[in-house]
This record gives sequence, C-alpha cells and structure tokens, in this order.
Amino acid sequence: MRDIALITAMTIRNNLRLKIILSVLIAVVVICVVALVVAFCTLAIGPAMKAEIPDRPALETYLSVTIYGACLIGLGVNMNIFASQTMTREKSRGNITALLATPLKASHIWIAKSLAVFLPGLVIGEILALISLLAVNYIYFVPRIGFLLNPWIAMSSFAAAPLIYLSLSLLAHVIGLTGKSATGNVIVQVFLPVFVSLMINLGVHHVLDAASWSFTLANLGLAAVIGIIAILLRQRLTRERIVLSI
Repeated sequence: MRDIALITAMTIRNNLRLKIILSVLIAVVVICVVALVVAFCTLAIGPAMKAEIPDRPALETYLSVTIYGACLIGLGVNMNIFASQTMTREKSRGNITALLATPLKASHIWIAKSLAVFLPGLVIGEILALISLLAVNYIYFVPRIGFLLNPWIAMSSFAAAPLIYLSLSLLAHVIGLTGKSATGNVIVQVFLPVFVSLMINLGVHHVLDAASWSFTLANLGLAAVIGIIAILLRQRLTRERIVLSI
C-alpha cells in the first residue's frame, strides 16, 4: 500500500506541473457545468417553481440530474485530459520502464497510475456537484419548500458516479499499460459524452427516476461491470507484456 501511495502522489505532482493543461481543464469544466446548471434551471427548475404547488418529485429529478451531471463532467473531463497525457508521456519518457526495474509489482503500478488520474477528478467533481447542489437549493428551493435532497440523489451523485470513473480508470490503464495507450484513451473519450447524454436523457424522460434507488442501482451496476472487466484483464498485466507495449 505504501508503494501505491508513493507512486500515486508522485504522478499527481507531475500532472499538477502541467499548468497550461490544468488551466484548460478548469476552464472547460467550469464552462460545461455552468452551462448545464443554467440550462436546467432555466428550462426545468425555474418553470416548475412557478406552479402554485411545486411538484416535489419532479424537482428532485431535475436536481439529481443537475448535480449528477456536474460531478460526471468534472470526473470525465479530468480523465479525458490526464489519462492520455499521463500514459503516453510516461511510456515515451521511460518512466514506466524505470518503475518496472524496481521490485514494485506491475499491479501496484497499475493501481497507482489509475488512482493518480482518478483522485484529482474526484475532488473536482465532488466540489462542483456540491456547489451546484447548494446554489440550486438556495436560489430556488429554500425560500419556498426548504432544502431539497434525498439519500438516493446524494448516493448517485457523490458515490455511484465516482465509482464508475474509478472502474473506468482501472480499465483504461490496464489496457494502456499492456497495449497501445491510444486504445485506453479512446474508451475514456467516447465514454463521457455517450454516458452523460444517455443518463441525463433517461433521468429527464423518467425511464429511470434520477432521484430514486433504481438510478443509483443502475450506476453501481455499471461500475461493477466495468470493474469486473478491468479485473479480468489484470491477468495480462505482466512485466514482459508492459515492456513490449512501450
């Protein structure tokens, strides 16, 4: 565990030195989240609050989709940028080869590199989801119906969504380490727009109630499926295969 923590911390520090990329990341994430929140507030939450008796279940759905989307954008954009940058850069510079020359296990390198990309996105996603939750509540809900939040909204946005991206990071890195970095990057880059649009549409059109246990369960199920695939591919994670992929 100590080895994993050290490699994770070292990789995060190296990524934080890329100030231009960090600036682009923050700008893109903030613009996307603000656009998402403003769109839902203008098109759904605002009109719903004008009713004499606001429809609380509908408002919970809109709130859930808003903060869930904010968290996904923070996690997804971060991974889209750093998953490709980290793996490609470290392979080309020989960092992975140097780590393999030490007594470290290949699985420890895999887990550490996956966590190094996932954890900053987790922080960004959770902060943006929390800000969105508080902003929408205090602007729209608190003055009329009180603070709006149920356990399933919190679970989906603050726990289930990050678990999906933790599993995705493990999958992308096991593929990137044992094969071409670009292959893992394609999975990450395609996943964000497809998954965000799919889940938002399912929630808005009430195919899955975004404020219910079924939505949370669907997210946890997806995280489990991706995680199982990553674990099954772990048997490919040998020093020889990693070296040959560089």
